[in-house]
Amino acid sequence: MAGAFLDRHFAGYDWARFRITLVFCFFGVLFLCLWARAWYLQMMAGPDLAAKARRQHITSEIVSGKRGMILDRNGRVLARSVEALSVYAKPAEITDFLTVANTLGPLLGEAPQQLFDELSKTRRRFVWLKRKVDDYTAEAVRKMHLQGIGLSKEYERVYPFKQMAGQLLGFVGMDDHGLEGLERSLDARLGSKATRQIVQRDAMGRKFYMKEEGQEDPQGEDVTLTIDVQMQFFAEEAISRAVREADARWGGALVVHVPTGEILAWAQYPFFNPNTYHQSRPQIYRNRLAQDAMEPGSTFKPFVMAAAMQERKVNRNTVIDCEGGRWQTKYVTIRDTSHHGAVTADKVIRYSSNIGMAKIGLMLGTQKVYRYLHELGFGERTCVPVSESRGILRPPRDWSEVDTMSASFGQSVSVTGLQMVQAYMTLLSGGMTKPLRLVMDDPLPETRKQIFSEPVTREVKRMMNEVVEEKDGTGRKAHIDGISVAGKTG
Repeated sequence: MAGAFLDRHFAGYDWARFRITLVFCFFGVLFLCLWARAWYLQMMAGPDLAAKARRQHITSEIVSGKRGMILDRNGRVLARSVEALSVYAKPAEITDFLTVANTLGPLLGEAPQQLFDELSKTRRRFVWLKRKVDDYTAEAVRKMHLQGIGLSKEYERVYPFKQMAGQLLGFVGMDDHGLEGLERSLDARLGSKATRQIVQRDAMGRKFYMKEEGQEDPQGEDVTLTIDVQMQFFAEEAISRAVREADARWGGALVVHVPTGEILAWAQYPFFNPNTYHQSRPQIYRNRLAQDAMEPGSTFKPFVMAAAMQERKVNRNTVIDCEGGRWQTKYVTIRDTSHHGAVTADKVIRYSSNIGMAKIGLMLGTQKVYRYLHELGFGERTCVPVSESRGILRPPRDWSEVDTMSASFGQSVSVTGLQMVQAYMTLLSGGMTKPLRLVMDDPLPETRKQIFSEPVTREVKRMMNEVVEEKDGTGRKAHIDGISVAGKTG
């Protein structure tokens, strides 16, 4: 009955139209739902979702730029930084510690069990696994696609000339901070500036750095030295040969352009290669020319002679009794290596007489010996930007008569090679102090002091010339045919 009723009621009904209407209604409702969902996501949940996306894809990182280069006076690179990759782990993101340890351990030269323990037991969010690996290792790690393991860009310091000026240049540590030499003393200029940068990651995890407008450049500053690579080469060749021939423990040489005070070469032997600093002992990489203070010996005599001449205590022709090479004073016996009696002051320098200089020191007196030595820069650091010793120049109240005599021939005081060069610059510059320069754009002290008169320095230079050029001078071995040489044996 019911079936017959329905058949009669819907007879002739257009079912095709009904189906089409039903489909349209279904898609209409679906569209309304999608539109409502889109409206909700855009208007209601939009800010929260956008913030979540930013947290996932955009972050900030502390980024360090490249360390500045060290150049010689002609632009040759003495030290530079190159990109290097380091392997790190984020333990919280690692899902299979055993697989990571077994896969990565042999590649990094670490026992898998040790690596497993290191990663699985640590509470740190970030762990360095190996710093500054080679290209082969970096590519192998990249191809492994290990969860929680990544590569970070760093910089490695390279010294193209290897051992040249090694002690002067020094080296940097694993974190790119200067540890020795100029790398340390000029770290504020050379070092890169750590800056916070916005980082966006794509779906593959690649990083894109977005530098903000007005943001400071993280790159370090390049520094140009007064050093000349060619001059440095010849200085190192000469000092290495001299040390070997003398069977000495070490030797150093400084070459300075007198008119400007610019240091052209800073050589020390045995050599040191900063590329492999971890293989060297501190005694090798220590900058002895600036850091080691020692008694200067007879190389000190020209300064005391100049002081005595400046005070008119002696002149070139003043006769000094050298006591036949042995002088017994009240407190000490002073000896010379050669036996001379009465000689003029110029020959005291030529023959390098300790007795003659001791007597000149007593004529000058303790206070004046100290004053002139202090004005020449002894007992103080120079203006050269290296780590250096002050040396030892005790105040005159601590001197005895013996100290006054011994200081006059280079004992009872300690000086560095750098201080000696600076003091000799005064003798060679007409008696006026002249600061040394190692960095081309470093400002020099504006105040200079006239310590000796030009006639006095001219006379002392003449005495030093006779040390080398006269056949009975102690420095005759330094004579070079065709060249006038002045010097003083030690």
